[in-house]
Amino acid sequence: MTPHKLGRLSIAVDGLVYLALAVFAYVWANQLYMPPGTLEGFLEIRVTLLNTIFAIVFFVLSTKCSSALGLYRRDLTEWFDAGLRTVTSCAVMTAFVATYLRLRKSPSPLTVILLEFLISVCVYQLLRVALTNRGLRSNQCELERVLILGTGRRAMKAWKELRVRYHGSKHLIGFVDDRDPHSLPAELEASFVCRADRLSDFLLHNVVDEIIIAVPIRSCYDMAQRTVSIAEAAGVRVLTLSDIYDLSFSKALRARTPLFVELISKDEKWIAAEGVKRGFDIVGAIVGLILALPIFAAIAIAIKLTSPGPIFFVQQRYGYRRRLFQMWKFRSMVPNASDLMASLEGQNEAQGPIFKIKNDPRITPIGRFLRSTSIDELPQLWNVLVGDMSLVGPRPMSVRDVSHFTEAQLMRRFSVRPGITGSWQVSGRSSFNFEQWITLDCAYLDEWSLALDLKILARTVPAVFKRSGSV
Repeated sequence: MTPHKLGRLSIAVDGLVYLALAVFAYVWANQLYMPPGTLEGFLEIRVTLLNTIFAIVFFVLSTKCSSALGLYRRDLTEWFDAGLRTVTSCAVMTAFVATYLRLRKSPSPLTVILLEFLISVCVYQLLRVALTNRGLRSNQCELERVLILGTGRRAMKAWKELRVRYHGSKHLIGFVDDRDPHSLPAELEASFVCRADRLSDFLLHNVVDEIIIAVPIRSCYDMAQRTVSIAEAAGVRVLTLSDIYDLSFSKALRARTPLFVELISKDEKWIAAEGVKRGFDIVGAIVGLILALPIFAAIAIAIKLTSPGPIFFVQQRYGYRRRLFQMWKFRSMVPNASDLMASLEGQNEAQGPIFKIKNDPRITPIGRFLRSTSIDELPQLWNVLVGDMSLVGPRPMSVRDVSHFTEAQLMRRFSVRPGITGSWQVSGRSSFNFEQWITLDCAYLDEWSLALDLKILARTVPAVFKRSGSV
């Protein structure tokens, strides 16, 4: 499914929710004034052709109204702006419902229906907008960080487009080229970040979301092809100018804006499936948090009774697009565990940049049980709900571990949201070395499907009970 089709599907679902809330408000308001046992007959006599036509018109109007007011944008950063757009959209649809009921001269309690519909649809739409706009939760929009390959006319055209059209969503890091930066105009020299043959090192130590190919392809084919290979290996999106259509190294070109087109790569399915995966995560997180509330209470009491310190352990981890977020866990170590880590580096039993000790002296008695059963990970359902994580995906890595990365290709694992569970957890966990861990993560990225996520979730349950590979 393409991103365009997926977007239309999400809008259609939104329209159906609007319609369902309108029907619910109508039925709920009427049943308050009806004798017991008459609801079934009430519903039967009102399934008419006119009501069917109303449902179709209402569905189309609700989607068009929400689209026109920008409720499907992902770059909203101000709560007042988002709230105003939401209330306006909901008010328009409430007025449409009121007009229809008045024209029908419905004997139903109009005020109750309209008030219930307005409140419910506003709550739903505000939640949806908040969950799909990270800027509303972090109080600032995380701009996409962009590199431009080239320093000529095409590069200047791309730079101008970023400043004019994308100033609120993209930030230019600088330019990459194989030219001597001292031969460039002063404004380009000041923004020159590295030569093309040093791009891999730059991606290893800097956060980059997109690279725009803005060089003449025929004369700079090798450099462009090499850049695309490095970028895709590191999980960085690649764009090119829309007036260049002879890129033989790309499989296809898809129009994105009047200026840019995005290269279709094997990672594109993550873009296309983002809405479906995110919806699955939200439902799963809500259900999981509700079911886990008694467990949360029991664990909180156990931690407080057996060890001094806070209930939760909150640590910065690298997540989607290599952004830092606060990851929540039940505390399983002594309160000063982070301070003691430096003295334990010599006892690290794991290969590669990760840190693992089988009998870590910092772990509390209750913490050992929490870790072996993975119950300490349950608070991360909150991270899933707010969009920092997914139910399934590569595990979020600490700042310490990522600082030891030596290859830009390892950054590809940050091209998706990290997960509570993943291929590594259900295949042996700590019994695998770092190279095997990364291989499993990359295989997951290449083979992702919703069916694979369900399969991993199903395998997680027996893996937890068996405590396979746990530390």
